[in-house]
Amino acid sequence: MALFAGPALAGYKSRPWTPRSAESYSARLTSERVTIAAEPLYNDALAAQVFDKNDIVSRGIMPLAIVIFNDNDFPVRVEGASIEIITGDEHVHTLAPVDVAARIFQKSSKNIFVSQSPRLPGGERVNSDALADLEHKFLADKTVAAHDKGGGFLYLHSPVPEDLRLYLSNSRVYIPGVYRVDDGSKMIFFEIDLKPALDSSPKK
Repeated sequence: MALFAGPALAGYKSRPWTPRSAESYSARLTSERVTIAAEPLYNDALAAQVFDKNDIVSRGIMPLAIVIFNDNDFPVRVEGASIEIITGDEHVHTLAPVDVAARIFQKSSKNIFVSQSPRLPGGERVNSDALADLEHKFLADKTVAAHDKGGGFLYLHSPVPEDLRLYLSNSRVYIPGVYRVDDGSKMIFFEIDLKPALDSSPKK
């Protein structure tokens, strides 16, 4: 039985987010006239600037902004589902927005993912406003027009939320699914170290 969204349960309100200039992102890489930047929201305060919840990272979810700048005369497409964070031998992929909505509003202390357990304990419903915001900001399959920019968020399970900064300083974002839209050909993959993003972020 599929989990369903009910009415707003906790007064969640969408917060605006727009990509900044490419130069403002410390963790970025340029190839074939495409620049991709990555910015991890690795603590609750950073995540709360974009999402209306003050304990997302503490609950084991880290939003990761991916921003694409396309300086070509043709559109490019990036497959969000193919992106992963690599740390040593560990590869972490994004969670679906409905999984995240379930996790950040669950009352149980256990870590529950919708993909593993389609209903929350006690018949709890997913906050519909939160789910809509998470889906709107999700980088699923992003097409960026010629000479334009665009982006969104991946939602990553955080294995060590208490020391996420240190964990991420040894991590990189691997982006294999980058394509030209005009002819469908695959472009070169991107591999972006996250340490510069951590080094440029205030320590808290």
